[in-house]
Amino acid sequence: MIQTNIMFNQELVNVNLIGTDHKLIPSLLHALKTNKITLGSIQKPLVQVDLYSSEAILYSEEGDKYRVPLF
Repeated sequence: MIQTNIMFNQELVNVNLIGTDHKLIPSLLHALKTNKITLGSIQKPLVQVDLYSSEAILYSEEGDKYRVPLF
C-alpha cells in the first residue's frame, strides 16, 4: 500500500492508495469539493482516506466512515 497526503479544508489528510496510484488524486479532490451531502455531515476533520479506483472511504477524527464515489 502506498501512502501520500493531501490538503483538505486547511488540514493535512493521509491518503492510502489501495489498488490505485497517485493519478486518482485529482478525482478525489474533485469528489471532495462536489459531494456536499456527504461532506456536510462530517462534524470533525478528516484524518485518513482510503482511495480505491472507483471510490474513497473517508475517516473522520471521531472514527466515522463515509463513502464517496469517484467519477
